Amino acid sequence: MMLSARHAKLAVGLIAIALTAVQFAPLALGRNLFEISLLGVHVGATTAIVFLIFGWRSRRGADDPVSPADVVCALLALACAVYFYFQGARVAERIEGVDEVFASDYVFGLVLIALLLEASRRVAGNVLMGLAAAFIAYVFLGPYLPGPMGHSGMSLMRFVDLQVLSSQGIFGTPISASANMVFYFVIVGAFLERSGAGHLFVDLAYCVTGRAWGGAAKASVVSSGLFGTVSGSAVANVLVDGVITIPLMKRTGFSKDFAGAVEATASTGGQLAPPVMGAAAFILADIVGVTYGSVAYAAIVPAVLFYLSLYVLIDSYSRRHGFGPNNELPVAAALKGFRERWHVLLPLGLMIYLLTAQYSLMRVGAISLAAILVISWTRSATRMGPKDIYEAIVAGARGAAEVAIPSAVAGIIVGVLVHTGMALHLERWILEIAGGSLLISLIGAMVLTLIFGMGMPTAAAYLVAAILVGPALQNLGVPALPAHLFIFYFAVLSMVTPPVALAAYAAAGISGGSLWNTGLIAFAIAVPGFIIPFAFVFDQGILLQGDAFNIVRTVGTATIGVVATAMASGGYLFGPLGRPARVALFVAGVMLIAPNETTELLGAAVAGSILVWQLWRSSQARRAAVQTL
Repeated sequence: MMLSARHAKLAVGLIAIALTAVQFAPLALGRNLFEISLLGVHVGATTAIVFLIFGWRSRRGADDPVSPADVVCALLALACAVYFYFQGARVAERIEGVDEVFASDYVFGLVLIALLLEASRRVAGNVLMGLAAAFIAYVFLGPYLPGPMGHSGMSLMRFVDLQVLSSQGIFGTPISASANMVFYFVIVGAFLERSGAGHLFVDLAYCVTGRAWGGAAKASVVSSGLFGTVSGSAVANVLVDGVITIPLMKRTGFSKDFAGAVEATASTGGQLAPPVMGAAAFILADIVGVTYGSVAYAAIVPAVLFYLSLYVLIDSYSRRHGFGPNNELPVAAALKGFRERWHVLLPLGLMIYLLTAQYSLMRVGAISLAAILVISWTRSATRMGPKDIYEAIVAGARGAAEVAIPSAVAGIIVGVLVHTGMALHLERWILEIAGGSLLISLIGAMVLTLIFGMGMPTAAAYLVAAILVGPALQNLGVPALPAHLFIFYFAVLSMVTPPVALAAYAAAGISGGSLWNTGLIAFAIAVPGFIIPFAFVFDQGILLQGDAFNIVRTVGTATIGVVATAMASGGYLFGPLGRPARVALFVAGVMLIAPNETTELLGAAVAGSILVWQLWRSSQARRAAVQTL
């Protein structure tokens, strides 16, 4: 039976409310749910949501009905959620590989796997689904494969036992992070956005940068960075923030392609910026086995360097092309808007405090939601009514679905890798290909992660790359946190890496510019972001780890290097830079970012020479101007 768009929205809303209730149930009950009960509901409910909002080929429009086949799939997903919810006590007590696998386990397990494969195709594209299908086939074809690729195989009973009745399959670490960490921050972000935080960040950005050189573009950088801490999605950031900032950039003289590229790069960086980074950062914390606060702390300097490079590049570019302060920017209106909404920042500050105070993430989420509601009611401009609350819950559940599905499918891959022995073979192959070279391994990991990111959301790209190359990096001596942050950064930066730069393409759709040119410019603007991860792998001082002197030296030289590369890219340092000077300054900047005393000294010498030369040229130009007068 065809489901009308109206009834589909209602169904999504009811599922979202039920999912949210289960996620926060432990606080009301005073005890935790069985792990498989929580994870079963999380996976089943989000899978049902995907079939109701995504069609066979693309996301459904607001008025599109749901086909009978998709209604059946959604109902089957909900049935799986109910089944696994009631298996909690049994699974907690059973012994994996020893206790019996029931016939109902086969039925619901295999149905859930099939539904997840199709849901992942709709959410994350063909790449992730194809990988998962290939790994499942590998389980049963192992005995027939030659050489090290082969393995002893696995019975269907053992496969179902592994995938749906253990913690090393679908209900493993990736989906556990999605349910126990990501969900709470996605729902908080949805409530913050609905309370007016998005408008507040834009207003704040124009108040701070509106009268500066390239003010509209700088406002895009500031607002997108701030909004990114709430949305956690580069494309969503572009679509919400870009509709305001891109037209203003175009009106102040920036080209369509450059305006779109700035917004895409700034929006992408939001996932790198603490205190609330993208969903993949929460999954990273769970995989590495550290608190999310440790991840956010380590990411502070790299995020600052990324946005500093973008801000300086825009300033340099604007001065070179004469995009001076513009009195037409809506600074007065932005100031008024900021005064009306500034209080919605208070819950964000409270959430940061609760995170640093080591509260459970569920409690952090609950307290933050309560604070958002109470504080939003203090002024009419931000007051959340029942409709706003309902829409925020639905938006949060929909956002969680787009993380949960790739996470569950990544769990399938992890289970296969571990139980067939392929993980060890893969690790050995990577090390052999790299010849034991850390640099070559890092370049390979970067390329692989960028390729995955071209066809998957950030969380999915990070998960697959972390599974495939993370252990190899750690075997080469890279500590777990820097190794996984390296992979995470390139999963994020894939959003602005051609040929499939999703954030850049979303921005081009708003600006009316060329998809290809916007993607290439966004990639060029983000280049310092590609250098920083290599630097913090070789020296963790940039991650604020190690002795104080080394941290100060490494962060100081990296900051100067980032400024130098940004000015070289923008083409201005106390006057226009010629092409040879730009190339030399860019190379000097890279040398300063590289954590090596010799390269740092060489880079400082080159950059210092160019600075002196530019100062001398600038003074000569001023003297000539005075003499002309």
